[in-house]
Amino acid sequence: MTPPEIIAMEKALQYFRESAPKHTADEEESLFPRLRKAPGGQAALKYMEELESDHDTADRDHGTVDLLGRRWIERGVLLDVELLEMKQVLQRLSHLYARHIEIEDKKLFPLAARILTAEALEVIGREMAERRGAILKT
Repeated sequence: MTPPEIIAMEKALQYFRESAPKHTADEEESLFPRLRKAPGGQAALKYMEELESDHDTADRDHGTVDLLGRRWIERGVLLDVELLEMKQVLQRLSHLYARHIEIEDKKLFPLAARILTAEALEVIGREMAERRGAILKT
């Protein structure tokens, strides 16, 4: 029987392997291009650049967490240096996501709601649903 902590780690690694790229695509392929083209979208440029930089950093850090997490699952233990690296990367991700979510929720998303048309928002929502295999009724 697989120990619960192994199951939890496997689920966490799978979540970030699958969900983080979808989140990045939601913003970089669906939202950001429409904001850049929208009247008033220049006001969002700074936020989009920060979030794109966060996506790059998070992607690298997710790779490290995935590698170290799989090592832990396989060996049942991490070397001290690996454990220290895991702690540092997870702490960095925690800080990154706290700031990232604040920019999204308090700055970028309210701005997008004001300047994007209802049609654009509907298309973005449909694209996001499609990335997750959901079907939206229109």
